[in-house]
Amino acid sequence: SKLGFAGEDTPKSYFRSNTAISGTGENISIKYDYYTRPLEGDDTYKVSNPVDDVTGLWYGETEMWYKLLEKYIQHGYESSLNTKTEYHPMLLIERSYNPPAIRQQVLELLMEDLQVPAAFLARDATMSCYACGRTAGTVVDIGYSGTTVTPVYDGYVETKGIRRLPIGTRKMDDLIVKDLDAIHGKPFLPIYQVQKHSKRQDPIHNLARLQIAQQCREEGAGAAVLQVSDAGFTAPSMTFELPDGTTVDIPSKKRFGVANAILGQQEEAVSIRDEALSIMEGRLKERISQADVEFTEDEAEDKEHYEEVFSKASSVGLLKRQQPENKHKERKGISYSWKYLKKACLGDLQEQQDYLTSSAIPSMVCDAAFRCDREQQPNLMGNVVVGGGGACLGPTDQSLTDFLREQVESIIHQHTPGWRVKVLSPNFQERSICSWLGGSILGSLGTFHDMWVTKKEYDEWGPAIVNRKCP
Repeated sequence: SKLGFAGEDTPKSYFRSNTAISGTGENISIKYDYYTRPLEGDDTYKVSNPVDDVTGLWYGETEMWYKLLEKYIQHGYESSLNTKTEYHPMLLIERSYNPPAIRQQVLELLMEDLQVPAAFLARDATMSCYACGRTAGTVVDIGYSGTTVTPVYDGYVETKGIRRLPIGTRKMDDLIVKDLDAIHGKPFLPIYQVQKHSKRQDPIHNLARLQIAQQCREEGAGAAVLQVSDAGFTAPSMTFELPDGTTVDIPSKKRFGVANAILGQQEEAVSIRDEALSIMEGRLKERISQADVEFTEDEAEDKEHYEEVFSKASSVGLLKRQQPENKHKERKGISYSWKYLKKACLGDLQEQQDYLTSSAIPSMVCDAAFRCDREQQPNLMGNVVVGGGGACLGPTDQSLTDFLREQVESIIHQHTPGWRVKVLSPNFQERSICSWLGGSILGSLGTFHDMWVTKKEYDEWGPAIVNRKCP
């Protein structure tokens, strides 16, 4: 999670979205640094994240995501920005396929619980385009739980072209952990075990090991892009020091194999992607079945209320809030609406099934662009924007962008010879915060101030205003 002030080059606050939580409701305890040492009452903590690893959205099996999102924002404001949420408008960056119902619920959180004076929900793909000075392009976002390719045209997301590969940095780090264990000859110890603490519960233990794999990847020893097609080419191995001081040599074949999980067409890479797709399709079907619920006769009044709140009119921002005599009495919070919020997202979850793919990233880029209108395709293919933490693959800053350009052109030239592809991406330092940079640029523009959803507009229109003012 990243927070900062508009107009600045870097966020002021970085903290993990995966946190350790204990307790329920208002009494939850959240720990952001839990990898390096055990916590008091360690066995009562569990790992949680407001972003669902299946849908990639602020979603989950319970309403805990809502409370976590509130706590995360408060933590960032108070610990790093040294201010309070009620003092500054907030531009919140969301996934490009976030359902209208969740957007409304998030705006309610910002306005009612965090008391921000104004808010704006921006699509991450659009912000990545802005970070590279473009209003149109095909955005490749290699994130934690997966890789998303999103076409953007004139600043608007073309949802019909969205493609999702359920492999991101989490899967790459899993592969690096296996490689390190194999080279080391036994499972390597995370930092807390090197410090002589006993083994902790599996979810925390595994994340502590993944943290080492992430460090290995970011140093270039764990993953790299192979740009040479010659099968006989060999690159030198790289060394990496484990937490216990042991130095291991990682062969180039292992490093290239990790990156090939999202880029390559080798049999092993295709098998990894097919397996990940099969697992994700099964888990998404579970989410859909959980959302497809029926209401009892006792819930008829709530059902009628939320059918209006999450109606078709509200999804395009045309539903005006009914003004009750006592607004606070009539307001229905997340604990009441969670069941129907899932129901309201049912159609969007079903649509996500069409987004899923097991193709490599170059094929995803072509597929995303070709699903859009023909007159849009030259702009989409002429501006391929690459961002996300997983896009920081070496050995050089240009390794990934050069590889993508060559591979995408080779696919396009099979039917359209001579069509040139331009791949844009910031340097390594800015690539992982690409969408945040776009939001910083947008929020600092003088012409943007008319786009805020103000408290007055929220009170008049209700949460549905977000779907009209934040396209």
